[in-house]
Amino acid sequence: MRILITGAASFLGSHLVEYFLDRGDDVLALVRENARGRERLSKYEEKPNFKTIVLDMMDIEGLEEDFDICIHLAWGGIGKAGRMDRAIQSENIEAAKILMKLCKEKNAKRMLFAGSQAEYGQTLEDIQKRYGENFDIKDIDMQYEDSPTFPKSEYGKAKLELKRELKTLGDKLGIEYVHMRIFSVFGKGDHETSLISSCINNFMKNKDVYIGECKQAWNYIYIKDLCQAVYLLSKKDLESKYVFNIAGENNRVLMDYVNNMKDILKSKSSIIVEKREAASEGTPFLNPDISKLKEIGFKEVYGFEGGIIEMCDIKA
Repeated sequence: MRILITGAASFLGSHLVEYFLDRGDDVLALVRENARGRERLSKYEEKPNFKTIVLDMMDIEGLEEDFDICIHLAWGGIGKAGRMDRAIQSENIEAAKILMKLCKEKNAKRMLFAGSQAEYGQTLEDIQKRYGENFDIKDIDMQYEDSPTFPKSEYGKAKLELKRELKTLGDKLGIEYVHMRIFSVFGKGDHETSLISSCINNFMKNKDVYIGECKQAWNYIYIKDLCQAVYLLSKKDLESKYVFNIAGENNRVLMDYVNNMKDILKSKSSIIVEKREAASEGTPFLNPDISKLKEIGFKEVYGFEGGIIEMCDIKA
């Protein structure tokens, strides 16, 4: 099959390019002219089943190549300011709808869209009001695909809006639509300021780690496990299901992940907790259920510990 991946130079996109190429698919990697991370794709340029297409999403109607499946990752306004900017998020919505219509023009069978855990909008502050400061994560309702959604950012609202609009448009055009609610992904190539990357960097140097209280429930999925999930969603008969949580198999308090990293790396670092102000949209509280994903054959190969070990090139 020929797979179109938008946002192909991103952390997620570049790993998906490699995953599909390794399994024999043809890949069209769509990137902006000045896309950060574009050098990640240079190693595939000699492959006969790979092609880079330099095109802005606002000009997507000019795409000449045909494709069978579209994986839409490209998205503007993911930083702190952009997440709350309705104008930027509205542009993302319009570009995605144009892309869906292009899928019809190119006779594509399926469009997968990168939704977000931000669609749920559940925060630590919400949980503490309801269950108190000393809650047990086991008592908290899981986030199922049909759970109530109350996104607090314009980013989350836009992703949720597209869940409805792209499903309706896809049904009208005869395109299968898959809405992937992606949770926290980690792995090689992630931004160096992410919690995982910064903790690893300090733990490996036995430097003290300064972090917030990390009381919220969280869920990490290793990038290679995520690639497996997306691959299954692109190939399997989904039996009319279209919204899927893409997350790891275990939900834990965020501080547990930090301590787990320290133990894996046998670090002598101290973990110093600082009281920090919550973001304008609150402190996300992630507690996803992935039963639907497991029904199509998903099973973590790496998990959190395995992902950290591979990231750090730890030998058995």
